[in-house]
Amino acid sequence: MKKIIFSALFFAAVSGYAQDQDYTVTNLDMVEYENNSVHVFNVHGTFDDPIDEAKLHLVINNTTSNPIYVSGEVVEITNTDGEMAQFCIGGPAGNCFFPLFEGAYYPNANGGEVPPNTNWGFNDYLINLDPADLSEYTIRFLQTDGQGNEIPNTSFYLTYRYDRNAMSVSDLSSIAIAEVYPTVAKGSTTVELKENASVQILNMEGKSVKSLKLNAGKSNLDLTGLSAGVYLIQFKGNSGLTTTKKILVK
Repeated sequence: MKKIIFSALFFAAVSGYAQDQDYTVTNLDMVEYENNSVHVFNVHGTFDDPIDEAKLHLVINNTTSNPIYVSGEVVEITNTDGEMAQFCIGGPAGNCFFPLFEGAYYPNANGGEVPPNTNWGFNDYLINLDPADLSEYTIRFLQTDGQGNEIPNTSFYLTYRYDRNAMSVSDLSSIAIAEVYPTVAKGSTTVELKENASVQILNMEGKSVKSLKLNAGKSNLDLTGLSAGVYLIQFKGNSGLTTTKKILVK
């Protein structure tokens, strides 16, 4: 069985963008997803076996010192009817919803409460269970006041696309825009880029500790000032392609 191929490589032409939201949506490594990003999978799960390779993991983080309320609206379902998809949101294991309906809000229209300066944990995800060749789900996250009233300018869009005929894992090297070596480094490391890119270095809490821009070709990435530990280097090319690499700073 093929595994997940690439994620957050394209940007959908979906209207709206988040301006004033008090939350972030990240993967399990606490790397933030891009608003309007499309995440492509070439495997699907089943109700008996919702395999991890087919899950778009969703860690919803409250970035404030006050409780907030977040809901996820299914904006659009394409090439399928929502009967064979599962949206887990709200934190506790088993807090999963299916079938899915366009225009419906999960866990509910009032929004689920996210405690201050934390998240719902690592149990939330979206998964396609439909074996058809192509299906797509667009989700809009938003904040409410806890009474079902949406707070303006807090929309954040993600699209899950299942494409059975998408490229295999062996083609990943042609997609990645960055190579980093060595990945265990002190002081600096070398980066090779296929295109000009913005660069963010994130600690394992998902906080940006350094940002810069690099040109295509070989560059020296300065790591001085970073405490010893594991970091993620996130590259976003001018084309919209993204690549994330993990390094250990000694």
